[in-house]
Amino acid sequence: MVFPQVIAVLQALFDLVGLPGNLLVIITVVLVARFHVMRYILLASLAVSDVLFLILVNSFRIASLAQERWLYGETMCDLNPFFARYFYLNTTLHLIAVSFDRYEAIVKSPLTYDGTITKSSMAFIALIWLIPIPICIGPFLGRGKYVYNPEVFYCEQGWKTKRELNGWETTMVIAFLAVPLLVIIVLNLSVYKKAKVQINALAMQMGNLAGSEGQQEEDQEKQRRLSERKAAFDVIIIITAFLLSYLPTWIVGFCRQHIKSIEVSAPVILVTSSIVAVNSLCNPIIYSIRKREFRTAMKNLFRRIRRCLCPISEITEEHN
Repeated sequence: MVFPQVIAVLQALFDLVGLPGNLLVIITVVLVARFHVMRYILLASLAVSDVLFLILVNSFRIASLAQERWLYGETMCDLNPFFARYFYLNTTLHLIAVSFDRYEAIVKSPLTYDGTITKSSMAFIALIWLIPIPICIGPFLGRGKYVYNPEVFYCEQGWKTKRELNGWETTMVIAFLAVPLLVIIVLNLSVYKKAKVQINALAMQMGNLAGSEGQQEEDQEKQRRLSERKAAFDVIIIITAFLLSYLPTWIVGFCRQHIKSIEVSAPVILVTSSIVAVNSLCNPIIYSIRKREFRTAMKNLFRRIRRCLCPISEITEEHN
């Protein structure tokens, strides 16, 4: 088995894990009434984005890598890299929206925020899905182009058509990578700092109520440290997953476009483009599996499915 086939198998595993994981998130949010709030609607919308990325981008590349040739014609050769760019921007906007939602709930309006779904919030979600379209259609309008790359066996941005760095491309790098990352970091750090202050204030109140009972104070301190550690770890996971998924392919793309002295090999391109798909696996873990209430809802959903599929066995178990 040669290297492209190894990458194809790896990406197939991403599909096998990512598709059911994200579909489970979507079904859980739709069926469980208490998750019909902005926080979880954004999560479900992000999961939809991840599912579509795995189907419309990753799945087509799996077969082409396995066969070592593009199998889907010129139209899909244009659409596949278009979808790849679209869902990158879509995911980035979702991460900003999730971070802002946490910021509003904990920092900006902790006393009034309730996460209720309104017309304005639904319009906000619609914008997340609409904004990437005019940005991604540039190659269809003559600004750049999507081409087949025989070195990696799929279609992508035509990096080699122009090597000179200009103001427009620099602006795109800043707008699509640096600014979103900075916004996500600033929002989540603000949330962490505010949560830490609230935890300390709560700890002081509990200490006053507990009086001089040493054991309670010790338990309180342990709980406070665990809460701080979890909040910090959540922030680190969010930022690290985004960086690890997208930064390698952005660095490779920048080198291919602008640095003449660096010749990026096909294996490097294949590896970095495959890493992008890891983000579609990470999001269900970060935003749902780590949440206890979401895990409980998933378990209840599995029980309901089991009762629907195996009602006779359930009755037999109850009688036994």
